[in-house]
Amino acid sequence: MKISIIIVTYNSIDLIDDCLNSIYTYNDLERNEIEIIIVDNSSTQVGNELKDFLINHHPDVLFIKNQNLGYGQGNNVGVKASSGDIIAVMNPDVRITEQLFKRVEAHFNDLNVASLGFQQINSVTDFSFFRFPELFFPILYSFRNRRDNQNKKFNQKYYSLSGAFVFFRKKDFIEAGMYDENMFMYLEEPDIASRINNLGKKIVFDPSVKYIHLMDHKDNFNEKLLDIGTESIAIYFTKKNLNLQKYIHKRILELELHELVFKLLRNKNRVEKAKAYKKSLKKADEFQKRYLNNK
Repeated sequence: MKISIIIVTYNSIDLIDDCLNSIYTYNDLERNEIEIIIVDNSSTQVGNELKDFLINHHPDVLFIKNQNLGYGQGNNVGVKASSGDIIAVMNPDVRITEQLFKRVEAHFNDLNVASLGFQQINSVTDFSFFRFPELFFPILYSFRNRRDNQNKKFNQKYYSLSGAFVFFRKKDFIEAGMYDENMFMYLEEPDIASRINNLGKKIVFDPSVKYIHLMDHKDNFNEKLLDIGTESIAIYFTKKNLNLQKYIHKRILELELHELVFKLLRNKNRVEKAKAYKKSLKKADEFQKRYLNNK
């Protein structure tokens, strides 16, 4: 059983060396049983720098220069180029901290298993899985996410695995339709998880193995990224014939509560963040219409 690790990079040259070294350090399989593919979505100049670095320091890595058409599209490019039976989607800011690949093989010996995730630590939330967006309810959604992650209580009916470091049986990933390339970034996880559920396959969370995800802990936000996220929400809800407007209404209600609380706490940055989220969410109808017109 061969494992292909796919890493989509975007201006990630400062992260990739430690990421790759962690794979090599904790590889408990034969070297030819692990394949590493980097799909670079950076500019040509940055991509050339990364390519030169890999040639000099990690010559076994397959490097693919890719037009930046989104995170899901980049991973699909890697999957199509892969030769493994199992694929791992891995962020460049993930660090493996223990031997785990034999454990991966053991899980996938069960032919009903289509996807596998481990416990994520050292990120902003330490969430290893997330409740499906359509189950959102103000306040309770975040509470249940946190509670069930703390209790390691995963149920594939309600949760999708974190996409920072997740494994798929390649055959099932392709049968499920791969990542939706209409989604530039965000919500790939619940989207593919829903389609795997529809195949009647198992999604497994194994908390006995841990990995580090070096997400930025700063309380910053980017309005462009917020809009990308809102567009993915609109596409996700439209594809599943869910009530987008009801969801947006509930999200905005929660953000207004956040805004009120942070005003009382005099946390100006969090107040501005809530306002920016609301502004972006109000564009959901526009994104939905654009998606429907382009279908």
